[in-house]
Amino acid sequence: MFSELHEGYCSYPYPAKDACSSTISKAHTVQRKGGLAAIAEDGHVLTVKPAMKDLIQTDGNPSPRKIGVGKASVFPGFCSKHDAVVFKPIEGKTLPLNSDTAFLFSYRAIAYERFSKEAQLRGTLIQSEMDRGHPFFKQALIQTHLNAMLTGIKIGMQDVDRWKKEFDDRLLSGSRDGFNFLAIKFDRVLPVVACSAFHPEFDFQGNPLQRLGRYGVDFDHITLTVTAFEGHTIAVLGWIGSSDGPARALAISYLKVDDDRKADALIRLLFVQTDNVFIRPSWWDTLPHDGRKAFNALTLSGTTMRMRTRQDLADDGKAFVLAAVLETVHG
Repeated sequence: MFSELHEGYCSYPYPAKDACSSTISKAHTVQRKGGLAAIAEDGHVLTVKPAMKDLIQTDGNPSPRKIGVGKASVFPGFCSKHDAVVFKPIEGKTLPLNSDTAFLFSYRAIAYERFSKEAQLRGTLIQSEMDRGHPFFKQALIQTHLNAMLTGIKIGMQDVDRWKKEFDDRLLSGSRDGFNFLAIKFDRVLPVVACSAFHPEFDFQGNPLQRLGRYGVDFDHITLTVTAFEGHTIAVLGWIGSSDGPARALAISYLKVDDDRKADALIRLLFVQTDNVFIRPSWWDTLPHDGRKAFNALTLSGTTMRMRTRQDLADDGKAFVLAAVLETVHG
């Protein structure tokens, strides 16, 4: 199964016209020399992605674990040529905040999400063979659980394929029509970096945005990249969709959060919505016990172990990082 999950390919949309190189790159969803290096300690960061043994030993609720920066945020989703060419504008030491750079952050997040969803699909099909030799009642339990997972993954694949097509069209044409973004620059480096795409379900004030789990509905998506440039953390939200849909509503609700609370709100959003988030070890280690426990609980939000609620993103008044907003750009 692990072999399947590491099978790579290039996500570039038109290789027949612009041929891929022969090697698949170990592409980083967050740049190694910028974002990851800014929070790494002794060449390591923490990841919330659990190892199987950690899941077993903690009854499904492990704490973040150490991982080397060379392996953190890596996915084999582009050939070396297109990984270098497509994302060159956001891999330098400096970064202008505009629609083009925001689009590339969002495009990489969408490509990662599609790659991960497809790998999850392949892995689930392999897991369906794991009941061989077991009693019938156990086989029924396993297959029932996996069938529910498979149904959800396939629905998710339909969504992410649609998102990817919309971004592919704009990548090839150079048009940014219909693409929207919100970028926030903080006055320091926050202790987290991340890259993800997700369905916004609740906003930062606890208001519902869209009801998921319905077949045949085109749900709104949004991407979120958090990285660092020149001693500052930059958070970029991006989406393609209506001007009054759930994605825009989430962005507006974030703007409503007080500036001195935006850093904490951002970290809460990351723990709720993605496992592709990486953490500075010393920051995590110095959190109070109840803080680490609360963040661990948020990683289970929206899973079979814990239903997502309107309180997950609502401000609870606790402060875990102090940062001011230097710049806000949207378009």
